Amino acid sequence: MGSSKIILLSGVYLILGFYTLSFQRVDENNFTSTITASSKMQAEQYAQIGLSLALTTMANNSSMYSFSPRTFSTAGGTVTYSASRPAGFPSTQTQVIAIGIYNGKQVTMTAVYHFYGNRWKILRVFTETV
Repeated sequence: MGSSKIILLSGVYLILGFYTLSFQRVDENNFTSTITASSKMQAEQYAQIGLSLALTTMANNSSMYSFSPRTFSTAGGTVTYSASRPAGFPSTQTQVIAIGIYNGKQVTMTAVYHFYGNRWKILRVFTETV
């Protein structure tokens, strides 16, 4: 009778050990997924900042439809933005590309700006996550 209790308790401890290991793996996977998702969100925020900075750079100037890439670094990330008028675009429109990088995750946002009412306005934004 004593040895059966030892075998039963050993089985219970073994099962509890497997559950503990399983919970630890799930916890590590959740942590990794959370870090990845938050890094992508932060990179997207940086790309949106790049679009805003491009708008500020172009300000109220209708002839300012292109400029070379500009980059600045922040805590843990980088923002790069530039503007150009691709072939076939009307004279009142330009394309702005902003890239946000944070913790190894990169988001590229491409926006079409339109000069109307003495200022640049965003017509459309396309987002690509790498």
